[in-house]
Amino acid sequence: MSTEVLPDIALIGLGNMGSPMAARLIGAGYRVTGFDLDPAARDRLTANGGTGVATAVEAARAASVVILMLPNSTVVEAVVRDLLDAAALAPGSVVVDMSSSDPASTRELAQTLSAADVTLVDAPVSGGVKGAENGKLTIMVGGSPEAFDTVRPVLESLGTPRLGGDVGAGHAIKAINNLLSATHLLATAEAAAAAQRFGLDPAVLIDMVNTSSGRSGSTDNKYPNFILPGTYDSGFALALMLKDMKIATDLAAKVGAPALLGEQAVAMWERAQTQLEPGADHTEIARWIDNNVDDPVADDSAADSEASKNALAQRIRDIHGTWDDGWQSILDLRPTFLAAYADLAEVPWKKNHLDDKTKELIYLAVDAAATHLHSPGVRQHIRAALDHGATPDEIMETIKLTATLGIHAMNIGVPLLTEVLEEEGLRDTPAELTSYQRSLQEQFTTERGYWHEFWDEILELDPEMFEAYTEFSALPWRTGSLSPKVKELIYIAFDSAATHLYVKGWKLHIRNAIHHGATKEEILEVMEISSALGFQSATTAFPILADELDRRSRRSASSPDAIGGSHS
Repeated sequence: MSTEVLPDIALIGLGNMGSPMAARLIGAGYRVTGFDLDPAARDRLTANGGTGVATAVEAARAASVVILMLPNSTVVEAVVRDLLDAAALAPGSVVVDMSSSDPASTRELAQTLSAADVTLVDAPVSGGVKGAENGKLTIMVGGSPEAFDTVRPVLESLGTPRLGGDVGAGHAIKAINNLLSATHLLATAEAAAAAQRFGLDPAVLIDMVNTSSGRSGSTDNKYPNFILPGTYDSGFALALMLKDMKIATDLAAKVGAPALLGEQAVAMWERAQTQLEPGADHTEIARWIDNNVDDPVADDSAADSEASKNALAQRIRDIHGTWDDGWQSILDLRPTFLAAYADLAEVPWKKNHLDDKTKELIYLAVDAAATHLHSPGVRQHIRAALDHGATPDEIMETIKLTATLGIHAMNIGVPLLTEVLEEEGLRDTPAELTSYQRSLQEQFTTERGYWHEFWDEILELDPEMFEAYTEFSALPWRTGSLSPKVKELIYIAFDSAATHLYVKGWKLHIRNAIHHGATKEEILEVMEISSALGFQSATTAFPILADELDRRSRRSASSPDAIGGSHS
Protein backbone atom coordinates (compact mmCIF):
# COMPACT_ATOMS: atom_id res chain seq x y z
CA MET A 1 0.00 0.00 0.00
CA SER A 2 1.55 3.35 -1.07
CA THR A 3 1.53 6.40 1.14
CA GLU A 4 1.12 9.76 -0.54
CA VAL A 5 4.09 12.05 0.04
CA LEU A 6 2.87 15.51 1.02
CA PRO A 7 4.82 18.51 -0.27
CA ASP A 8 6.76 20.64 2.21
CA ILE A 9 5.18 24.07 2.59
CA ALA A 10 6.57 27.52 3.33
CA LEU A 11 4.11 30.08 4.65
CA ILE A 12 5.35 33.67 4.55
CA GLY A 13 3.12 35.99 6.57
CA LEU A 14 1.89 34.62 9.91
CA GLY A 15 -0.56 37.34 10.88
CA ASN A 16 -4.29 37.22 11.64
CA MET A 17 -4.94 34.92 8.68
CA GLY A 18 -1.59 33.25 8.10
CA SER A 19 -1.24 31.89 11.63
CA PRO A 20 -4.51 29.87 11.72
CA MET A 21 -3.91 28.76 8.13
CA ALA A 22 -0.53 27.36 9.17
CA ALA A 23 -2.20 25.52 12.06
CA ARG A 24 -4.72 23.93 9.67
CA LEU A 25 -1.95 22.76 7.34
CA ILE A 26 0.04 21.28 10.22
CA GLY A 27 -3.10 19.50 11.39
CA ALA A 28 -3.51 18.04 7.90
CA GLY A 29 -0.04 16.49 8.09
CA TYR A 30 2.01 19.01 6.14
CA ARG A 31 5.48 20.04 7.25
CA VAL A 32 5.26 23.86 7.47
CA THR A 33 8.18 26.25 7.67
CA GLY A 34 7.10 29.84 8.26
CA PHE A 35 8.39 33.38 8.40
CA ASP A 36 6.95 36.60 9.75
CA LEU A 37 8.59 39.89 10.72
CA ASP A 38 7.14 39.39 14.21
CA PRO A 39 9.30 36.95 16.22
CA ALA A 40 6.29 36.08 18.41
CA ALA A 41 4.42 34.84 15.33
CA ARG A 42 7.37 32.61 14.41
CA ASP A 43 7.47 31.27 17.97
CA ARG A 44 3.74 30.48 17.85
CA LEU A 45 4.24 28.48 14.67
CA THR A 46 7.02 26.45 16.28
CA ALA A 47 4.88 25.85 19.36
CA ASN A 48 2.08 24.56 17.10
CA GLY A 49 4.34 21.99 15.44
CA GLY A 50 5.77 23.98 12.56
CA THR A 51 9.19 25.58 12.16
CA GLY A 52 9.56 29.34 12.51
CA VAL A 53 12.64 30.73 10.76
CA ALA A 54 14.35 34.11 10.67
CA THR A 55 14.03 34.92 6.93
CA ALA A 56 11.64 34.35 4.04
CA VAL A 57 14.57 32.94 2.04
CA GLU A 58 15.18 30.25 4.65
CA ALA A 59 11.49 29.32 4.65
CA ALA A 60 11.26 29.09 0.85
CA ARG A 61 14.38 26.92 0.55
CA ALA A 62 12.68 24.31 2.72
CA ALA A 63 9.60 23.94 0.52
CA SER A 64 8.22 23.08 -2.89
CA VAL A 65 4.99 25.04 -2.29
CA VAL A 66 5.46 28.62 -1.05
CA ILE A 67 2.32 30.32 0.29
CA LEU A 68 2.26 34.11 0.63
CA MET A 69 -0.23 35.82 2.96
CA LEU A 70 0.95 39.44 2.84
CA PRO A 71 -0.63 42.93 2.99
CA ASN A 72 -0.49 43.95 -0.69
CA SER A 73 1.12 43.55 -4.10
CA THR A 74 4.04 45.81 -3.26
CA VAL A 75 5.09 43.56 -0.39
CA VAL A 76 4.46 40.42 -2.47
CA GLU A 77 6.65 41.75 -5.29
CA ALA A 78 9.44 42.67 -2.87
CA VAL A 79 9.40 39.25 -1.20
CA VAL A 80 9.38 37.37 -4.51
CA ARG A 81 12.21 39.55 -5.82
CA ASP A 82 14.27 38.68 -2.71
CA LEU A 83 13.52 34.97 -3.14
CA LEU A 84 14.57 35.04 -6.80
CA ASP A 85 17.73 37.03 -6.06
CA ALA A 86 18.69 34.45 -3.43
CA ALA A 87 17.80 31.51 -5.74
CA ALA A 88 15.52 30.28 -2.94
CA LEU A 89 12.76 29.00 -5.25
CA ALA A 90 13.53 25.59 -6.68
CA PRO A 91 12.77 24.95 -10.37
CA GLY A 92 9.36 23.33 -10.60
CA SER A 93 8.13 24.82 -7.34
CA VAL A 94 4.83 26.67 -6.96
CA VAL A 95 4.21 30.06 -5.35
CA VAL A 96 0.64 30.49 -4.09
CA ASP A 97 -0.24 34.13 -3.45
CA MET A 98 -3.17 34.08 -1.04
CA SER A 99 -2.88 37.82 -0.35
CA SER A 100 -5.36 40.34 -1.76
CA SER A 101 -3.11 41.55 -4.57
CA ASP A 102 -3.57 43.62 -7.72
CA PRO A 103 -4.43 41.23 -10.60
CA ALA A 104 -2.33 43.22 -13.10
CA SER A 105 0.69 42.93 -10.82
CA THR A 106 -0.05 39.22 -10.38
CA ARG A 107 0.08 38.60 -14.13
CA GLU A 108 3.42 40.40 -14.43
CA LEU A 109 4.79 38.46 -11.48
CA ALA A 110 3.67 35.17 -13.05
CA GLN A 111 5.77 35.94 -16.13
CA THR A 112 8.79 36.80 -13.97
CA LEU A 113 8.49 33.55 -12.02
CA SER A 114 7.89 31.50 -15.17
CA ALA A 115 11.31 32.62 -16.46
CA ALA A 116 12.77 30.90 -13.38
CA ASP A 117 10.64 27.74 -13.97
CA VAL A 118 8.41 28.59 -11.03
CA THR A 119 4.60 28.59 -11.31
CA LEU A 120 2.43 31.26 -9.73
CA VAL A 121 -1.13 30.56 -8.56
CA ASP A 122 -3.23 33.35 -7.05
CA ALA A 123 -5.63 32.10 -4.39
CA PRO A 124 -7.07 34.88 -2.21
CA VAL A 125 -9.63 33.95 0.40
CA SER A 126 -12.93 35.04 1.90
CA GLY A 127 -14.22 33.95 5.28
CA GLY A 128 -12.12 35.89 7.74
CA VAL A 129 -10.24 34.64 10.77
CA LYS A 130 -13.01 32.23 11.81
CA GLY A 131 -13.02 30.70 8.35
CA ALA A 132 -9.26 30.25 8.56
CA GLU A 133 -9.50 28.65 12.01
CA ASN A 134 -12.28 26.27 10.95
CA GLY A 135 -10.94 25.40 7.50
CA LYS A 136 -14.02 26.98 5.92
CA LEU A 137 -12.42 29.60 3.68
CA THR A 138 -13.73 30.27 0.20
CA ILE A 139 -10.63 30.24 -2.00
CA MET A 140 -10.75 32.02 -5.38
CA VAL A 141 -8.06 30.55 -7.60
CA GLY A 142 -6.38 31.88 -10.72
CA GLY A 143 -3.99 29.74 -12.74
CA SER A 144 -3.78 26.91 -15.23
CA PRO A 145 -5.84 23.76 -14.60
CA GLU A 146 -2.59 21.83 -14.17
CA ALA A 147 -1.28 24.25 -11.55
CA PHE A 148 -4.65 24.18 -9.79
CA ASP A 149 -4.55 20.38 -9.62
CA THR A 150 -1.05 20.57 -8.10
CA VAL A 151 -2.07 22.81 -5.21
CA ARG A 152 -5.69 21.70 -4.80
CA PRO A 153 -4.99 19.22 -1.93
CA VAL A 154 -3.11 21.92 -0.02
CA LEU A 155 -5.90 24.44 -0.52
CA GLU A 156 -8.59 21.91 0.42
CA SER A 157 -6.98 21.72 3.88
CA LEU A 158 -7.91 25.40 4.26
CA GLY A 159 -11.36 25.54 2.71
CA THR A 160 -13.12 25.21 -0.63
CA PRO A 161 -11.00 26.21 -3.63
CA ARG A 162 -12.60 27.06 -6.99
CA LEU A 163 -10.76 27.81 -10.20
CA GLY A 164 -11.93 31.15 -11.62
CA GLY A 165 -9.72 31.37 -14.70
CA ASP A 166 -6.14 32.09 -15.70
CA VAL A 167 -3.58 33.61 -13.36
CA GLY A 168 -4.89 36.90 -11.95
CA ALA A 169 -8.51 35.74 -11.99
CA GLY A 170 -8.52 34.91 -8.29
CA HIS A 171 -7.29 38.35 -7.29
CA ALA A 172 -9.75 40.05 -9.63
CA ILE A 173 -12.67 38.05 -8.20
CA LYS A 174 -11.54 38.76 -4.62
CA ALA A 175 -11.33 42.51 -5.24
CA ILE A 176 -14.76 42.56 -6.91
CA ASN A 177 -16.21 40.45 -4.09
CA ASN A 178 -14.88 42.87 -1.48
CA LEU A 179 -16.22 45.87 -3.38
CA LEU A 180 -19.65 44.21 -3.28
CA SER A 181 -19.24 43.26 0.38
CA ALA A 182 -18.17 46.77 1.38
CA THR A 183 -21.01 48.37 -0.57
CA HIS A 184 -23.51 45.97 1.04
CA LEU A 185 -22.15 46.91 4.48
CA LEU A 186 -22.56 50.63 3.78
CA ALA A 187 -26.16 50.13 2.66
CA THR A 188 -26.91 47.93 5.67
CA ALA A 189 -25.42 50.48 8.08
CA GLU A 190 -27.51 53.29 6.59
CA ALA A 191 -30.64 51.16 6.73
CA ALA A 192 -29.98 50.16 10.35
CA ALA A 193 -29.40 53.79 11.34
CA ALA A 194 -32.67 54.84 9.72
CA ALA A 195 -34.56 51.96 11.33
CA GLN A 196 -33.23 52.79 14.79
CA ARG A 197 -34.27 56.44 14.45
CA PHE A 198 -37.73 55.25 13.43
CA GLY A 199 -37.88 53.36 16.71
CA LEU A 200 -37.05 49.85 15.50
CA ASP A 201 -34.69 47.48 17.30
CA PRO A 202 -31.69 46.95 14.96
CA ALA A 203 -31.34 43.33 16.14
CA VAL A 204 -34.96 42.61 15.21
CA LEU A 205 -34.46 44.33 11.85
CA ILE A 206 -31.38 42.25 11.04
CA ASP A 207 -33.08 39.04 12.14
CA MET A 208 -36.06 39.67 9.87
CA VAL A 209 -33.95 40.81 6.91
CA ASN A 210 -32.03 37.54 7.17
CA THR A 211 -35.22 35.67 6.29
CA SER A 212 -36.02 38.09 3.45
CA SER A 213 -34.62 39.25 0.13
CA GLY A 214 -32.37 41.91 1.68
CA ARG A 215 -30.12 39.30 3.25
CA SER A 216 -26.36 39.58 2.64
CA GLY A 217 -23.08 38.67 4.29
CA SER A 218 -23.34 41.91 6.23
CA THR A 219 -26.71 41.00 7.77
CA ASP A 220 -25.95 37.30 8.12
CA ASN A 221 -22.47 37.55 9.63
CA LYS A 222 -21.04 41.00 10.31
CA TYR A 223 -23.99 42.57 12.14
CA PRO A 224 -24.83 39.61 14.41
CA ASN A 225 -21.20 38.75 15.23
CA PHE A 226 -19.26 42.01 15.30
CA ILE A 227 -21.49 45.10 15.02
CA LEU A 228 -24.55 44.51 17.22
CA PRO A 229 -22.39 43.11 20.07
CA GLY A 230 -20.22 46.24 19.71
CA THR A 231 -16.93 44.33 19.45
CA TYR A 232 -15.95 45.43 15.92
CA ASP A 233 -13.29 42.71 15.82
CA SER A 234 -13.71 40.71 12.61
CA GLY A 235 -9.93 40.65 12.16
CA PHE A 236 -10.01 42.38 8.75
CA ALA A 237 -8.81 45.98 8.77
CA LEU A 238 -10.72 48.84 7.19
CA ALA A 239 -7.56 49.88 5.33
CA LEU A 240 -7.31 46.45 3.71
CA MET A 241 -10.96 46.50 2.67
CA LEU A 242 -10.48 49.95 1.14
CA LYS A 243 -7.38 48.72 -0.71
CA ASP A 244 -9.38 45.87 -2.28
CA MET A 245 -12.21 48.23 -3.19
CA LYS A 246 -9.79 50.50 -5.03
CA ILE A 247 -8.28 47.54 -6.89
CA ALA A 248 -11.79 46.64 -8.09
CA THR A 249 -12.76 50.17 -9.17
CA ASP A 250 -9.40 50.63 -10.91
CA LEU A 251 -9.90 47.33 -12.75
CA ALA A 252 -13.40 48.40 -13.80
CA ALA A 253 -12.13 51.74 -15.10
CA LYS A 254 -9.28 50.13 -17.05
CA VAL A 255 -11.60 47.75 -18.90
CA GLY A 256 -14.03 50.54 -19.78
CA ALA A 257 -16.82 49.60 -17.36
CA PRO A 258 -16.47 52.17 -14.57
CA ALA A 259 -18.13 51.20 -11.28
CA LEU A 260 -19.89 54.47 -10.50
CA LEU A 261 -21.68 53.24 -7.39
CA GLY A 262 -18.48 51.50 -6.30
CA GLU A 263 -16.53 54.75 -6.62
CA GLN A 264 -19.07 56.49 -4.37
CA ALA A 265 -18.65 53.68 -1.86
CA VAL A 266 -14.87 54.11 -2.01
CA ALA A 267 -15.28 57.82 -1.29
CA MET A 268 -17.39 57.05 1.80
CA TRP A 269 -14.87 54.53 3.10
CA GLU A 270 -12.05 57.03 2.52
CA ARG A 271 -13.88 59.64 4.59
CA ALA A 272 -14.36 57.11 7.37
CA GLN A 273 -10.67 56.20 7.29
CA THR A 274 -9.66 59.83 7.91
CA GLN A 275 -11.81 59.93 11.08
CA LEU A 276 -11.33 56.46 12.56
CA GLU A 277 -8.28 55.24 14.42
CA PRO A 278 -5.39 53.72 12.42
CA GLY A 279 -5.84 49.96 12.25
CA ALA A 280 -9.63 50.17 12.70
CA ASP A 281 -11.54 47.01 11.87
CA HIS A 282 -13.60 47.27 8.68
CA THR A 283 -16.82 46.71 10.64
CA GLU A 284 -16.19 50.09 12.32
CA ILE A 285 -17.70 51.62 9.17
CA ALA A 286 -21.14 50.81 10.65
CA ARG A 287 -20.43 52.79 13.82
CA TRP A 288 -19.04 55.66 11.71
CA ILE A 289 -22.21 55.72 9.59
CA ASP A 290 -24.38 55.71 12.71
CA ASN A 291 -22.41 58.60 14.24
CA ASN A 292 -22.53 60.68 11.07
CA VAL A 293 -25.98 59.95 9.69
CA ASP A 294 -27.43 63.11 11.28
CA ASP A 295 -24.80 65.24 9.51
CA PRO A 296 -25.13 64.45 5.77
CA VAL A 297 -21.96 64.76 3.74
CA ALA A 298 -21.71 66.10 0.22
CA ASP A 299 -18.79 67.38 -1.86
CA ASP A 300 -16.73 69.94 0.06
CA SER A 301 -18.90 69.74 3.17
CA ALA A 302 -17.71 66.12 3.51
CA ALA A 303 -14.44 67.17 5.08
CA ASP A 304 -15.75 70.11 7.09
CA SER A 305 -15.64 68.56 10.55
CA GLU A 306 -12.74 69.68 12.69
CA ALA A 307 -11.56 66.10 13.24
CA SER A 308 -11.42 65.29 9.54
CA LYS A 309 -9.67 68.59 8.75
CA ASN A 310 -7.07 67.88 11.40
CA ALA A 311 -6.57 64.38 10.02
CA LEU A 312 -6.16 65.74 6.50
CA ALA A 313 -3.65 68.34 7.68
CA GLN A 314 -1.70 65.57 9.38
CA ARG A 315 -1.66 63.58 6.12
CA ILE A 316 0.00 66.55 4.37
CA ARG A 317 2.50 66.88 7.22
CA ASP A 318 3.28 63.17 6.95
CA ILE A 319 3.83 63.47 3.19
CA HIS A 320 5.77 66.75 3.05
CA GLY A 321 6.94 67.31 6.61
CA THR A 322 5.49 70.81 6.69
CA TRP A 323 2.34 72.88 7.04
CA ASP A 324 1.90 76.58 6.30
CA ASP A 325 -0.68 79.21 5.39
CA GLY A 326 -0.79 77.99 1.78
CA TRP A 327 -1.90 74.52 2.78
CA GLN A 328 -4.30 76.00 5.34
CA SER A 329 -5.96 78.15 2.66
CA ILE A 330 -6.65 75.09 0.52
CA LEU A 331 -7.95 73.17 3.53
CA ASP A 332 -10.32 76.00 4.41
CA LEU A 333 -11.58 76.66 0.88
CA ARG A 334 -11.63 73.19 -0.73
CA PRO A 335 -10.80 70.32 1.63
CA THR A 336 -11.90 67.60 -0.79
CA PHE A 337 -9.47 69.01 -3.38
CA LEU A 338 -6.68 68.78 -0.83
CA ALA A 339 -7.72 65.23 0.07
CA ALA A 340 -7.55 64.22 -3.61
CA TYR A 341 -4.06 65.75 -3.84
CA ALA A 342 -3.01 63.83 -0.72
CA ASP A 343 -4.07 60.59 -2.42
CA LEU A 344 -1.88 61.53 -5.42
CA ALA A 345 1.12 62.69 -3.41
CA GLU A 346 1.06 59.66 -1.09
CA VAL A 347 1.66 57.17 -3.90
CA PRO A 348 5.50 57.25 -3.92
CA TRP A 349 5.54 57.28 -0.10
CA LYS A 350 3.39 54.15 0.04
CA LYS A 351 5.53 52.24 -2.44
CA ASN A 352 8.89 53.31 -0.98
CA HIS A 353 11.11 51.90 -3.71
CA LEU A 354 13.36 54.90 -3.03
CA ASP A 355 14.60 55.86 0.42
CA ASP A 356 13.24 59.04 2.02
CA LYS A 357 16.45 61.03 1.51
CA THR A 358 16.57 60.26 -2.24
CA LYS A 359 12.90 61.22 -2.63
CA GLU A 360 13.49 64.59 -0.96
CA LEU A 361 16.49 65.28 -3.22
CA ILE A 362 14.28 64.52 -6.24
CA TYR A 363 11.55 66.88 -4.94
CA LEU A 364 14.27 69.49 -4.54
CA ALA A 365 15.44 68.98 -8.14
CA VAL A 366 11.90 69.44 -9.48
CA ASP A 367 11.25 72.58 -7.41
CA ALA A 368 14.66 74.12 -8.13
CA ALA A 369 14.45 73.60 -11.91
CA ALA A 370 14.84 76.85 -13.85
CA THR A 371 11.57 76.15 -15.68
CA HIS A 372 9.73 75.93 -12.37
CA LEU A 373 11.62 77.71 -9.53
CA HIS A 374 9.16 77.05 -6.73
CA SER A 375 10.98 78.75 -3.85
CA PRO A 376 8.73 77.52 -1.00
CA GLY A 377 9.21 73.96 -2.22
CA VAL A 378 12.98 74.41 -2.43
CA ARG A 379 13.10 75.51 1.20
CA GLN A 380 10.69 72.78 2.30
CA HIS A 381 12.60 69.94 0.63
CA ILE A 382 16.04 71.20 1.66
CA ARG A 383 14.75 71.12 5.24
CA ALA A 384 13.18 67.66 4.80
CA ALA A 385 16.30 66.27 3.07
CA LEU A 386 18.47 67.47 5.97
CA ASP A 387 15.99 65.88 8.41
CA HIS A 388 16.33 62.58 6.52
CA GLY A 389 20.12 62.67 6.80
CA ALA A 390 21.20 64.39 3.58
CA THR A 391 24.49 66.27 3.83
CA PRO A 392 24.98 69.85 2.58
CA ASP A 393 27.25 68.43 -0.15
CA GLU A 394 24.48 66.08 -1.35
CA ILE A 395 21.98 68.94 -1.47
CA MET A 396 24.41 71.22 -3.32
CA GLU A 397 25.15 68.42 -5.76
CA THR A 398 21.40 68.05 -6.44
CA ILE A 399 21.14 71.77 -7.15
CA LYS A 400 24.20 71.63 -9.43
CA LEU A 401 22.68 68.76 -11.41
CA THR A 402 19.41 70.67 -11.78
CA ALA A 403 21.23 73.84 -12.87
CA THR A 404 22.36 72.10 -16.07
CA LEU A 405 18.89 71.94 -17.62
CA GLY A 406 19.36 75.25 -19.44
CA ILE A 407 21.43 73.38 -22.03
CA HIS A 408 18.18 71.94 -23.36
CA ALA A 409 17.73 75.22 -25.22
CA MET A 410 20.68 74.01 -27.29
CA ASN A 411 19.54 70.38 -27.39
CA ILE A 412 16.21 71.43 -28.89
CA GLY A 413 17.25 74.63 -30.69
CA VAL A 414 20.35 73.52 -32.59
CA PRO A 415 18.58 70.65 -34.43
CA LEU A 416 15.86 73.14 -35.38
CA LEU A 417 18.54 75.53 -36.66
CA THR A 418 20.22 72.84 -38.76
CA GLU A 419 16.81 71.79 -40.12
CA VAL A 420 16.13 75.35 -41.30
CA LEU A 421 19.67 75.75 -42.69
CA GLU A 422 19.22 72.60 -44.76
CA GLU A 423 15.78 73.72 -45.98
CA GLU A 424 17.29 77.05 -47.06
CA GLY A 425 20.20 75.36 -48.82
CA LEU A 426 22.77 76.73 -46.36
CA ARG A 427 23.96 73.33 -45.10
CA ASP A 428 24.35 70.04 -46.91
CA THR A 429 25.70 67.43 -44.56
CA PRO A 430 27.31 67.39 -41.12
CA ALA A 431 30.88 68.65 -41.24
CA GLU A 432 33.68 66.31 -40.26
CA LEU A 433 34.81 66.83 -36.69
CA THR A 434 38.14 68.52 -36.08
CA SER A 435 40.72 67.06 -33.73
CA TYR A 436 39.63 69.66 -31.15
CA GLN A 437 36.01 68.58 -31.44
CA ARG A 438 36.94 64.90 -31.23
CA SER A 439 38.94 65.56 -28.05
CA LEU A 440 35.88 67.28 -26.54
CA GLN A 441 33.76 64.28 -27.46
CA GLU A 442 36.25 61.92 -25.82
CA GLN A 443 36.42 64.11 -22.71
CA PHE A 444 32.62 64.19 -22.33
CA THR A 445 32.32 60.44 -22.86
CA THR A 446 35.02 59.80 -20.25
CA GLU A 447 33.52 62.23 -17.73
CA ARG A 448 29.91 61.15 -18.15
CA GLY A 449 30.15 57.57 -19.35
CA TYR A 450 27.92 57.97 -22.44
CA TRP A 451 27.45 59.79 -25.73
CA HIS A 452 24.14 60.65 -27.37
CA GLU A 453 23.34 61.84 -30.87
CA PHE A 454 21.66 65.00 -29.55
CA TRP A 455 25.16 66.34 -28.77
CA ASP A 456 26.41 65.84 -32.35
CA GLU A 457 25.17 69.07 -33.92
CA ILE A 458 26.01 71.19 -30.86
CA LEU A 459 29.56 69.87 -30.96
CA GLU A 460 29.74 70.55 -34.71
CA LEU A 461 28.29 74.07 -34.74
CA ASP A 462 29.30 75.45 -31.34
CA PRO A 463 32.29 73.56 -29.87
CA GLU A 464 33.17 76.43 -27.50
CA MET A 465 29.72 76.26 -25.91
CA PHE A 466 29.95 72.49 -25.75
CA GLU A 467 33.35 72.68 -24.02
CA ALA A 468 32.04 75.14 -21.44
CA TYR A 469 28.96 72.98 -20.80
CA THR A 470 31.11 69.84 -20.45
CA GLU A 471 33.09 71.50 -17.68
CA PHE A 472 30.00 72.96 -16.01
CA SER A 473 27.98 69.73 -16.08
CA ALA A 474 30.92 67.58 -14.97
CA LEU A 475 31.33 69.34 -11.61
CA PRO A 476 28.62 67.36 -9.73
CA TRP A 477 29.97 64.13 -11.23
CA ARG A 478 33.46 64.77 -9.88
CA THR A 479 32.45 65.30 -6.26
CA GLY A 480 30.71 61.94 -5.87
CA SER A 481 28.44 62.82 -2.94
CA LEU A 482 25.54 61.08 -4.69
CA SER A 483 25.67 57.71 -6.42
CA PRO A 484 25.44 57.67 -10.25
CA LYS A 485 22.02 56.00 -9.95
CA VAL A 486 20.62 58.80 -7.77
CA LYS A 487 22.11 61.42 -10.13
CA GLU A 488 20.35 59.84 -13.11
CA LEU A 489 17.07 59.66 -11.15
CA ILE A 490 17.39 63.41 -10.47
CA TYR A 491 17.87 64.05 -14.21
CA ILE A 492 14.71 62.00 -14.89
CA ALA A 493 12.84 64.07 -12.28
CA PHE A 494 13.37 67.43 -13.95
CA ASP A 495 13.26 66.12 -17.52
CA SER A 496 9.84 64.60 -16.78
CA ALA A 497 8.47 67.63 -14.90
CA ALA A 498 5.37 69.10 -16.55
CA THR A 499 7.05 72.51 -16.75
CA HIS A 500 9.89 71.04 -18.78
CA LEU A 501 9.13 67.71 -20.49
CA TYR A 502 12.44 67.22 -22.29
CA VAL A 503 11.68 63.90 -23.95
CA LYS A 504 15.09 63.02 -25.39
CA GLY A 505 16.86 63.62 -22.10
CA TRP A 506 14.09 61.82 -20.26
CA LYS A 507 14.62 58.66 -22.33
CA LEU A 508 18.41 58.90 -22.14
CA HIS A 509 18.48 59.18 -18.36
CA ILE A 510 15.98 56.34 -17.95
CA ARG A 511 18.43 54.16 -19.89
CA ASN A 512 21.42 55.47 -17.90
CA ALA A 513 19.60 54.91 -14.60
CA ILE A 514 18.84 51.30 -15.56
CA HIS A 515 22.50 50.77 -16.45
CA HIS A 516 23.41 52.10 -13.00
CA GLY A 517 21.09 49.54 -11.37
CA ALA A 518 17.80 51.45 -11.05
CA THR A 519 14.65 49.34 -11.13
CA LYS A 520 11.49 50.02 -13.11
CA GLU A 521 9.71 50.73 -9.83
CA GLU A 522 12.31 53.31 -8.73
CA ILE A 523 12.07 55.14 -12.05
CA LEU A 524 8.27 55.17 -11.93
CA GLU A 525 8.45 56.54 -8.39
CA VAL A 526 10.54 59.46 -9.62
CA MET A 527 7.91 60.29 -12.24
CA GLU A 528 5.16 59.93 -9.63
CA ILE A 529 6.93 62.60 -7.57
CA SER A 530 7.25 64.88 -10.61
CA SER A 531 3.58 64.34 -11.45
CA ALA A 532 2.46 66.08 -8.27
CA LEU A 533 4.11 69.43 -9.05
CA GLY A 534 1.00 70.79 -10.78
CA PHE A 535 -0.58 71.16 -7.36
CA GLN A 536 1.81 74.01 -6.66
CA SER A 537 -0.50 76.17 -8.75
CA ALA A 538 -2.93 75.63 -5.87
CA THR A 539 -0.41 76.23 -3.07
CA THR A 540 0.52 79.50 -4.79
CA ALA A 541 -2.93 80.66 -5.91
CA PHE A 542 -5.17 79.61 -3.02
CA PRO A 543 -3.44 81.90 -0.46
CA ILE A 544 -3.82 84.78 -2.92
CA LEU A 545 -7.51 83.93 -3.33
CA ALA A 546 -7.94 83.70 0.44
CA ASP A 547 -6.27 87.12 0.88
CA GLU A 548 -8.50 88.67 -1.79
CA LEU A 549 -11.66 87.21 -0.26
CA ASP A 550 -10.59 88.44 3.15
CA ARG A 551 -9.82 91.91 1.75
CA ARG A 552 -13.22 92.12 0.05
CA SER A 553 -14.94 90.94 3.21
CA ARG A 554 -13.22 93.64 5.27
CA ARG A 555 -14.00 96.28 2.65
CA SER A 556 -17.66 95.22 2.63
CA ALA A 557 -17.82 95.29 6.42
CA SER A 558 -16.51 98.87 6.49
CA SER A 559 -18.90 100.18 3.80
CA PRO A 560 -21.66 102.69 4.85
CA ASP A 561 -24.40 100.09 4.28
CA ALA A 562 -22.65 97.64 6.56
CA ILE A 563 -22.45 100.13 9.47
CA GLY A 564 -25.93 101.55 9.24
CA GLY A 565 -25.49 104.28 6.65
CA SER A 566 -28.42 105.19 4.40
CA HIS A 567 -29.00 106.78 1.04
CA SER A 568 -31.64 109.44 0.64
